Parts: sequence; structure tokens; C-alpha cells
Amino acid sequence: MSGPLTVQIVAPDRVLWSGDADFVSAPAADGALGLLPGHESVLALLRAGAVRVRAGGDVTEFPVEQGFLSFDANVVTVVVGGRH
Repeated sequence: MSGPLTVQIVAPDRVLWSGDADFVSAPAADGALGLLPGHESVLALLRAGAVRVRAGGDVTEFPVEQGFLSFDANVVTVVVGGRH
């Protein structure tokens, strides 16, 4: 495992969360997706559900209707639509 994840969760009109995290999970269109540092690169469409970010001992949850997630080199970008 290498370093933290750098995470940014954005809606069309604002940044919802930005910072370092230990783990991110998201409701991908083809199944649940969990990301730890060192994961292979991923680009995924999101379905309705919740994106969860674990930073230290805290878990923050962001309900979403749709969106997409990009992961490369320990950088996670989540663009969400609906219920944020």
C-alpha cells in the first residue's frame, strides 16, 4: 500500500469534499467498487447509491443518483449528479 488517496468529489455547482482518504467506495453501474491506494486505474459510471470516503476513522457518505468516477495514480475524482 502506498500513501493516501487524494480525493475530490464534485457536483456541477460546487466541491462537496476534497482531501486525503484511506478508502473510497462507490456504486458503479456494473457493481460496487472499492478503492485503496495502489489500485489499478479505473473509469466507471455511477448508479444511484452512496459514495463513501474513509479518512482516518471518519466515514463521510454522499448520496448520488448518477455520475462517474476516475481513479489513476492514487487520485480519485468523483463527479456526482442528484441527491447531494
